[in-house]
Amino acid sequence: MKNKILFIAFLLLVFSCGNDDSDEAISISEVTVEEGRLMQVSDLYDFQIKVNQSAHLEVLGSLVSASLDFSANPAEVELLALQKAWKASFLNWKSNEVFNLGAIQNSFIHTRINQWPTNFEAIEDNILEEETLNNAFVSSTGANTKGYSAIEYLLFHDSAELVLAELTTDVNAEKRMQYLLALIENLNEQSTALQIFWGEVEPSFKSNLETGVNGSQNQVVNAIIAALESMKGTKIEEALNAESDGVTYFEAYRSEISKEALIENLETLNNSYLGDYIGEEGFGLDDYLKEVLDRPDIDTAIQEAFQVALDDLYTINGSIEDVLVTDVNALDNLRTDLQTVIGLLKTDFSSAANIVVTFNDTDGD
Repeated sequence: MKNKILFIAFLLLVFSCGNDDSDEAISISEVTVEEGRLMQVSDLYDFQIKVNQSAHLEVLGSLVSASLDFSANPAEVELLALQKAWKASFLNWKSNEVFNLGAIQNSFIHTRINQWPTNFEAIEDNILEEETLNNAFVSSTGANTKGYSAIEYLLFHDSAELVLAELTTDVNAEKRMQYLLALIENLNEQSTALQIFWGEVEPSFKSNLETGVNGSQNQVVNAIIAALESMKGTKIEEALNAESDGVTYFEAYRSEISKEALIENLETLNNSYLGDYIGEEGFGLDDYLKEVLDRPDIDTAIQEAFQVALDDLYTINGSIEDVLVTDVNALDNLRTDLQTVIGLLKTDFSSAANIVVTFNDTDGD
């Protein structure tokens, strides 16, 4: 990669020196920086964002199929299959939600796919509505009453037996089933729209190499920082600081896969930094630091910090919901180690790469 960059820079430099009519000389550093940004954002889109979008729709298709099977035969076996399909699809989404940036972020489509915390009271009010609970109804409701978190609320309870009763024999079972199916249909519709939207913005995303808040690389780094801040803050810290019922502050506490969701988030962010994609070794932010900015020292620190935080998650035994009670220090260490990664990206990396950090820890999720 480095030789490719320098060769292009050399050719442009020779051309500019041989042209006396040129008003501006093109320096090697400017060409190198621009080429590095182009490779980094292009590889991120081609090998991670585009691939992950397709994978998400594929696994989401299994959730849709499982919901139809359950609707046709609402028995415990079908319910368990539906719960399993939701978990697989939700965890897959965790590798997509971190790329909420630029035009995608401005569209608010991510919040229609998953918004936490869920408004349980509003969901129950919706179920009591007299009108038919269909896709159109779901589209008209607020973000915190639809998407993955709302589906989780309807699918997971103290036991599968209780959930099955709520959806089949209870007073409002018919409306609850309507809402569940409509939520899944709407989720599939919004996720399909997101994939299409990414395809539409691909050219501008790859070509936007400017310095400053509008540049694609700047947006990517800010999205990574925002995702890390969300993990540390709303997905861990609020549970640690809660005076009571701390477990309910975890994003997926009803299904008890909050740890797995955090792992998926953090692995995706680490892979994005490294350019380590499924089946591809791309030009990552680490390569940009080393080959363009000549700052291997910062890269080493960031890689080590990511690995420490990942090790924190890997070594947690059982669900993170249980760990809040049995080993709170493990969560506190994770929070501290995530802050180390955030600090390195906000200060060292951003300073070296001329990144304007627009996200801060008071912005919320």
